[in-house]
Amino acid sequence: MDAPELLQVFCYTDLLSYRPGDEVVIHASTTAVELSIEIRRDEIGSKPVKVINQVKAPFSLLPADFAANGCGWPVVARWSVPRDAASGFYLMVARAKDRKGNVREYEHGITVLSAEPGVRAPILLILATSTWIAYNDFGGSCHYLADKEPDGLPFAPRLSIHRPWARGFMSLPAGAPRKGYAAPLEVGAVPRYPAGEFAALRGYSRYYANAGWANYDRHFAIWAEQNGYKMDYATQADLHNDPGLLGSYRCVVIVGHDEYWTWEMREAIDQYVQRGGRAARFGGNFYWQIRLEEGGVRQVCYKTLAKTHDPLMGTFNEQRVTAEWEDPLVNWPGAATFGLNATWGMYANHGAFAARGSGGFTIYRPDHWAFAGGNFYYGDVLGGSARIFGYEVDGLDYEIRDGLPYPTFRDGAPETLEILAMGLTNNREVAHGVTGESLYYPDETDTFTLPRYGADTPENRDRASRGSGMIAYFTRGAGEVFNAGASDWVAGLATRELGTEIVTKNVLDRFSR
Repeated sequence: MDAPELLQVFCYTDLLSYRPGDEVVIHASTTAVELSIEIRRDEIGSKPVKVINQVKAPFSLLPADFAANGCGWPVVARWSVPRDAASGFYLMVARAKDRKGNVREYEHGITVLSAEPGVRAPILLILATSTWIAYNDFGGSCHYLADKEPDGLPFAPRLSIHRPWARGFMSLPAGAPRKGYAAPLEVGAVPRYPAGEFAALRGYSRYYANAGWANYDRHFAIWAEQNGYKMDYATQADLHNDPGLLGSYRCVVIVGHDEYWTWEMREAIDQYVQRGGRAARFGGNFYWQIRLEEGGVRQVCYKTLAKTHDPLMGTFNEQRVTAEWEDPLVNWPGAATFGLNATWGMYANHGAFAARGSGGFTIYRPDHWAFAGGNFYYGDVLGGSARIFGYEVDGLDYEIRDGLPYPTFRDGAPETLEILAMGLTNNREVAHGVTGESLYYPDETDTFTLPRYGADTPENRDRASRGSGMIAYFTRGAGEVFNAGASDWVAGLATRELGTEIVTKNVLDRFSR
C-alpha cells in the first residue's frame, strides 16, 4: 500500500448487502491511470451483469485508524442493482493496467437480497460475514493481529467494513489448499500447515483458509444451486438489523466457519425456531459474542481482553461484553441456540491437532432420518475421505452409556438434543522434538478452562486439551434445528463425497418442505 511505483488496485463498497433497486457506492485506490469494474453473480457459467470502464481513482494511503474507521477513500463509481436481479453473492472485480500492459486485479463482493423474500425460494442462506470481517487482515489488522493499535493491543477489537477484503477471501485459484489436511498426516511426519505455506508463497492472506466466501460459503452455494435448491441470500448484518426477515422462509441455513454472532442475531434464530422455523447449520466454531455499531459498519470484539478493555464492563449492559458465550459475564451458552458450542469442541485435522484422525464423524445413531438412504451402520465414518471433520468443530460435554453418547446438559444444551455422530478434538499442540518441527498454535487450553470448569488449574487445562465435534438434532417449540458442527463440512460438498451429500439433502429436503 505504501509503494506507489507498483501497480496496485483495491476497492470496497459502503455496505455488505443491497436490495434490488439500491445504489452500490464503490470506493477505490489505484496507481494506474484508470481501472474497470466488472460485476457478476458468482455461479457456474456466470456472465457480467455490469462493466464500468474508464474509472478514475486516485492512489490513496491507509489512514492510521483505518481498521476501526475505514479507509476513507473517495467514491469512484456507483451501480444501481437491477430491480430484477437474482438474490445471490456478486463478485466485483477491479482491473487496472499500467502503460506497459501489465494487469492487476482485485476482488470485492456484495450480497443481493431478494426483492420478494421467500416468494421464489423456501431457503435463506445467511453468509457468515461476521467471521469474514474478524479474519480480514487487509492492511495488517483484524481480530487476530494488529499492525498499529492504540494501547498496544495485540489485535484490533474494532473493525470497519469500509476496507477491501484481503486477498483470497472472495476468490481462490483451483487447488488452493484448505486449512485442514487433504489426507491424514503420515506417521513420523512433522505437522504441516498447507494453507499457510500456500499463502506465504503466493501473496494471499494468511487467513484466506480461515474465513471468507471463496473457501466456505461458495462451496455450499454452488452445490445447492446445482442440485436444484432455491435459495435467497443475506448477511449476518441483515439478520441483526432485520430479524423479521427470517419469517418469510421455511428454512434458514448457515455454513462454514461461523464463529462470531451478536445477541440480536441469536435472539432472531431462537424466536424463528420457536415459532416453527427450521435452522440447518453445516458449520463450526460458535464462540464469540460481538457488537455491531453504525448499523453494521463497525464490528466490535475484545475477546480475551474483554474484562480489561471492553467499555461495557461495569455498566448495566455488562451482559453484552464481547467475550465467549459461556463466560459467566455473558451467561448464554452457545449450545442453547444451535445445540453445540466451540468451548467443548475446537481443533481437528490440521497442524498437530488430531492430525491422524479419521477425518469424519463416527455415526452412533444410524436410524435417524438424517442418515436415511445412505445405508449407514453404527460405527461408520461419515465424510472421512473428504476430511470434513475440521478444522474447527463444535461439541458438548457428554457421557457414553451402552455405546451411545448422551449430553450431560451441563453446558446449556437443549433437553431434546440427540447426538447423532461425533469425533475427537485436541486443543493443545505438543512438541515431540522431531527435526523440522514448527508448531503454529500456542497452548490455548487456558481459554477453555474457566467457561468449562470455572477455574484455571493445571488439572483443568489438561481436561480442556480434549474435546469433541458432533452432529446433533433437537426440537424447540414448533421448530427444529440440525447442526453438523464442522467448519469443513463444505469440503464434502465440494468434492461430492456421497455421504455428506446424502445427509445435506435429507436436511434441506425435510426443512424446506
